Amino acid sequence: MKKRIIIIVLAGLIIAPAFGQSPSLGDKNWKVVFEDDFSTFNTGRWHKSHDAIHGSPERDTEESQVYHKDNVSIEDSTLVLRTQKQDWPCPLGNRCQYGGTHSYTSGQINSNAPYKYGYYEIYAKLPASDGYWPAFWFWNSTPNTQTSNCWYNEIDVFEASGCNNNIATSNIHYGFQCPTDVYSNSKSVPLEALNYNNTYHWYGVEWDSDKITWYRDRKAVRQIRNDMEGIGIQNPMYIILNVALNPIVSWWACQISNSTIFPNYMYIDQVNAYQLKYDCKTPIIEISDYDNFDYRVKKSITLSSASSLLSGQNVSLRATDFIELTNGFEVPEGAELYLDVNPCEQSATPIMNKLE
Repeated sequence: MKKRIIIIVLAGLIIAPAFGQSPSLGDKNWKVVFEDDFSTFNTGRWHKSHDAIHGSPERDTEESQVYHKDNVSIEDSTLVLRTQKQDWPCPLGNRCQYGGTHSYTSGQINSNAPYKYGYYEIYAKLPASDGYWPAFWFWNSTPNTQTSNCWYNEIDVFEASGCNNNIATSNIHYGFQCPTDVYSNSKSVPLEALNYNNTYHWYGVEWDSDKITWYRDRKAVRQIRNDMEGIGIQNPMYIILNVALNPIVSWWACQISNSTIFPNYMYIDQVNAYQLKYDCKTPIIEISDYDNFDYRVKKSITLSSASSLLSGQNVSLRATDFIELTNGFEVPEGAELYLDVNPCEQSATPIMNKLE
């Protein structure tokens, strides 16, 4: 793998470390894939899950709800996912760990196509109460036990526990062996979500082949290398927004109780998707006009005093090989500079099959 570096050869200049810079914070290297404000339900982009469940009865991880399309609605340009106490037949029939019938239904939408590397965010208010488990996540897998081509990929931008309305958890789950067992291959970190049931917050993730960065209210809060088992999460995945209820098993924290609120709702005001722009063959030596610069991921960038920033400027630069700041380059007080090295990889949505 090619080594990508930022070289700083400057006297008296301190650049604070940062995880990332999102499109909403002024990074002009991104292009819009979609910005969905849910003025209508875009059936070309999303579909509503119906008669679907998550989890496995064999592992005691089967969630307590069945997803029902009538629990998905648009109200005042807001996507609403409802959870209610309602008996509904289990799609697994008698294999269901709850005796063939679930006592709850909920709402979920999935993207019609899988998406790859990019920056993705939602603006949402989440339900809180015993047993609730709202989430914004990416998923795909090929559990082919007949060949060596087995993988499971999942990035949880957040999973929130209804028992604590100040904590959301960021997770990855992965597996690359046949048969795929992802339960022993997970990395989870709790992140502050700030009274999520009474306040709208931005929840986002930046994903490329090298790293994964999580955002809360458009500020980077966690970053990991995307190199799990020497492979990492590299396949296109579906976007999923849902409200689950925890499995009713003794080992699971935050169980449904007599005080659990029904009905309850997850409100999503906006879902945005962005991908980086690329010009990976062009090396840049000096930038004379940051306002009119062609912001794309370049092959390399070298700057000296001739490219110093002005007070008040907010500049994000990205390259594949290196970014070099030589002696004399200045970032004055009141200016902001973000530098990142990114692999030269075009994002894609190559498959159009639906996910239930």
